[in-house]
Amino acid sequence: MKKQIFIIIIFFSSCISGGTLGGFDKRTFPTSKRALNNAIDIFYLRYPEYKMPDKWQDRDNWAERGYGFLEARIFYFNENPEEMYYVSFMGDSTMLADSEKISIAIRAVYNGGTGWILENDLYKQERERIETRFDKEIIHRLESYTQVKARREN
Repeated sequence: MKKQIFIIIIFFSSCISGGTLGGFDKRTFPTSKRALNNAIDIFYLRYPEYKMPDKWQDRDNWAERGYGFLEARIFYFNENPEEMYYVSFMGDSTMLADSEKISIAIRAVYNGGTGWILENDLYKQERERIETRFDKEIIHRLESYTQVKARREN
């Protein structure tokens, strides 16, 4: 009986944190996912320096970590501080199929250290610096390509 209770406790406690990524504030674009995907493709064509460099290719291990189901892109910033943002589309299959709005959010940040850093592991000032950089360097251009204004939401 004790062994069964112990196994049940272990089972439920292993499910509590579930390894969820959480996320920074999401940006909701009043457009389709297809239009936003096209905008991201244009962004990478015009600004290839934002693509992940070869030296950090081993950090694109999201499928191995159990997040291969997420539709995501990685944006690299080569200027101080050098870092990458793992950005994914937000929502379930119904939300992702919505032709009138789509959301994306930074899910993790890599700065050359030992691994990806989640929002909860950053100080507020650092989170805001990252959000501001994302808005200025990425979101602003995606708004231009989609010709819509994104809304920042918690």
